[in-house]
Amino acid sequence: MNSAIQTAPTPEQLARAFLTPSRQSSAAEPEFLSGATHFSIDTPEGKVAARHAGAGPAVLLVHGWEGRASDLAAFAPPLLDAGYRVVAIDLPAHGRSEAKRTSIPQSADALLRVQQALGPLHAAIAHSVGTAVVVEAMAAGMQVGRVALISAPARYVDYVYAYAAQAGLEHAQAEQMIAALKDMRVDVRAVQTPSRARQMRQPALFVHSADDRVVSINDGRENSGAWPGARFMQVENLGHRRVLQAPEVVHAVTAFVRTDEPQPFSGQVCTQAHSNVFGQGVSQ
Repeated sequence: MNSAIQTAPTPEQLARAFLTPSRQSSAAEPEFLSGATHFSIDTPEGKVAARHAGAGPAVLLVHGWEGRASDLAAFAPPLLDAGYRVVAIDLPAHGRSEAKRTSIPQSADALLRVQQALGPLHAAIAHSVGTAVVVEAMAAGMQVGRVALISAPARYVDYVYAYAAQAGLEHAQAEQMIAALKDMRVDVRAVQTPSRARQMRQPALFVHSADDRVVSINDGRENSGAWPGARFMQVENLGHRRVLQAPEVVHAVTAFVRTDEPQPFSGQVCTQAHSNVFGQGVSQ
């Protein structure tokens, strides 16, 4: 009788797996931008799939890890009604975009190229890991007037440790995984939104649900506290993903995007209750 010997994945194998998102099928994705034009943008990470609709100042929608453009669909109608051009992308290795693996720094490089192709952005709205991608791209020079960051994580390395622990790695092996990621040009310790935030001057709105089990609300508070003049909106019972469909969040974010003047920091948390609501390099 033959018995198969199963070996645990190495830190190097786990590092590659950490950078490999599960890609949702694009076949069943709803078209949330009526009359949208689909196009692609050449980036260092391959072609990034994008779509846009409307006219006027551009507002970019950026999804999170293992997400897709339609995750932020609820924000499109009010922005279009307000006279904005809505641009939604699939990050590298997600949706219809190219690449098999990606990271926050690599996606940020791609996002910077997207912005350069589109021109200056009036605003960006991002969710989860997408918020870190936006912040890293801003640190590299992405031109955007204001940002709404929903369920924003603080430190990339925290999620490496969590991933390693879930895979059964000891602390020393987790450190080996972090070293392997650095060999792949992904320095997870360098990706810290609070550190980047201190250098930012664009108006920012952070939104976070108190019951988020994926990204702790403490991350959101730390991020907003480090960002000069940022506003923090706490919501309840909306978890990590339902927050993207909640009418009060959509309304608050849309109002923030439409406000041209910087919002003075009051030092107060804006809490809302919840009930019963769940160019160049461009190819057509």
